[in-house]
Amino acid sequence: MEKKPIEIPGLTKDDFARLLPPNLVYPGLPELFGHYSRSYLKQIISKMNGYTWFRFVEAESKNLILKKMATRVLYQMINRESVDNICAGNENGAIYGEKAFGLSSRGVNYKPINEDGIGVFERDGLLSLVVCDGVGDCLVGEVASYVILKEFSDGASKDIAQIFSSSVDALTNLAKNLAEAIPEFVTFPNEISQAAVTAVQIKGEVCEVDQVGDVLFYHIRGDELRLLDQDRNWLSMSQLNHLFADEQYLAQRHIISNAVGRNYDPYWNPTSFELAAGDLVILASDGLETLHPREILELALREPDLKQLLHKLYQKAIDANMKWNTPTAPIYTKPDNISLILYRS
Repeated sequence: MEKKPIEIPGLTKDDFARLLPPNLVYPGLPELFGHYSRSYLKQIISKMNGYTWFRFVEAESKNLILKKMATRVLYQMINRESVDNICAGNENGAIYGEKAFGLSSRGVNYKPINEDGIGVFERDGLLSLVVCDGVGDCLVGEVASYVILKEFSDGASKDIAQIFSSSVDALTNLAKNLAEAIPEFVTFPNEISQAAVTAVQIKGEVCEVDQVGDVLFYHIRGDELRLLDQDRNWLSMSQLNHLFADEQYLAQRHIISNAVGRNYDPYWNPTSFELAAGDLVILASDGLETLHPREILELALREPDLKQLLHKLYQKAIDANMKWNTPTAPIYTKPDNISLILYRS
């Protein structure tokens, strides 16, 4: 197992000095807005004056301070440490296993924090692949991603339902402990931390998909792609073509009814199917949906090398997100954290 950092586009202190008038440059802008593309930053600035820009920076700074206060305390509580086969807890990096390859990145134009996480677990003929997507409405979704993946790393003897359940207990306790350590957090009206999760177990030819939330699962066989949706239905390319042209679907596609956290619903069922030689499976957070499924299939058919395919998909998603909110961007483009795991049978 090998874990490596990845390159992420970002704006530097010098970039802000070049792009903004001197009266709009404040300390800390790269930490607040370094994940923006130049074009998106210019769009924001064009709609603001000195006062509204100041208020915008002030509000974003308060949000980041609140978030970092919470994560600092929570990570101390769980003794957060780096683990070779997981990338989570605002980590950005790639994991290369013997059979599967993955990466996780904050992406561009979404958030300065990576709330996603990935895990690749190769044990005694059983391959487990996990992608977590911290729920955006929560205070610290990246904590949920880390806690869940650490439960997978430590829970070799548990099945996936047990791991989800123990993760819920851990996250519920963390929320209580945070309110005790910093009493003001008792007023926080939303979940402190929860995450959507797709976990895949592959043993021999059998592939089991355990899905809670909207983390994507693509299956490619030959020149055909299908997607397993939140209702455990397989969507064909023709169905996906229709949905990706439907603005109502695109506006609602990431409304989730279940996640691993305080309001977790344990009454879900796994989906199992048999893999054939050469099948490709892709687990991905919704940052990959800035690409049309047709683009994913076309790239997969052109690139046989799994590691190269991983990085080409990632770069293509980054390139698409850099164009977000511009006249040439497709209606389905949606910036987000980007996490991917690829496996070929």
